[in-house]
Amino acid sequence: MRCGGCCTYLDVAIIDPAAIRADGTADPSKPLIQKPAGERCPHLAFSGEIAQCTIHHLTCYEQTPCQQFEQVGREDDFCILGGYLRAVSQR
Repeated sequence: MRCGGCCTYLDVAIIDPAAIRADGTADPSKPLIQKPAGERCPHLAFSGEIAQCTIHHLTCYEQTPCQQFEQVGREDDFCILGGYLRAVSQR
């Protein structure tokens, strides 16, 4: 991951933290919740200035809106969408 802008600035459905099982799957009765724009995703963590999704490696992450929204390119590339989202949020 890069800057974490998508995980903060977008209104998106995310995996409900309470629905994640020990084996990395999600309870199918309540897998997604809505994360409002401007609120940091509860799965987002930072290592210095680099954002990291704490569930990126889990089975429950597959086929989520977040996975489908990932930026294509090298992991250490500049995040074009993140730059745009930060600029728009400061207006």
